[in-house]
Amino acid sequence: MSGRVRPRVSYTSASTSYPEGSSTTPRPDTRLSSNGRPPTGRPRTAASTLGSRDQQVICAISESRGISPVVGLAFVNLTTTEAVLCQISDNQTFTRTIHKLVVYEPTELLFMTTAAQPKSKLLNIVEYNIPNLRITVIDRKYWSETTGLEYIQHLAFKQDVEAIKVSVGGNFYATCCIAAVCFFLCCFDPLSLD
Repeated sequence: MSGRVRPRVSYTSASTSYPEGSSTTPRPDTRLSSNGRPPTGRPRTAASTLGSRDQQVICAISESRGISPVVGLAFVNLTTTEAVLCQISDNQTFTRTIHKLVVYEPTELLFMTTAAQPKSKLLNIVEYNIPNLRITVIDRKYWSETTGLEYIQHLAFKQDVEAIKVSVGGNFYATCCIAAVCFFLCCFDPLSLD
C-alpha cells in the first residue's frame, strides 16, 4: 500500500439494489475515543468558567424553612466579575445544592447567623460534603430582597437591568443572597482574608 491516510468519514453500502441515480451517502464517524466519548471537544460554558481553582468566588446561600426546601444561591467571581443567581427547589439531602457548590467551587461561603445558631441541616450537610470550604457567618439583616434589587440596579449593565429584574422576580432567596454577597464585598476585603 502507498502511504495513503484513511479518511475519518466511513462510507457504508448495503447489498440492497438502489434505484438509478442514487449513491451511498457518507456517514459521520461515530467511533468513541478511549474514554468513551466522541473525539470532539466540549465547549466551555459559564458554569465551567465561573468556578476555577485559580479564581476567587464568593457564594451566599440561603434556605427556606419548610417541608420542601428552597435554596437561594448567589455566586460572584471576583476574577471575572461575573455573577450567577439561582434558586433551587431541593430535596431533604440538598443534593442539587451540593452539586452547584461543587461545580462553581466557591472559595468563601456565606451563611446567615440564624443558620449557624443552632446549626441548620443545610450547614451540616455542606460542612460534611465540602469539608475544606471556608464558611463565614453574617447577620440576618444583610440578607434583604430590597437591597438585593438595589444592588442589581446599580451594578448590572444598564441595558440588562429590566430583564434581570424580571428574571429574579419571585426568587426571594436568590435576591437576598446577592445582597449578602455585595454587603460582604463592601465591608470586607476577601483577598486579605487568606
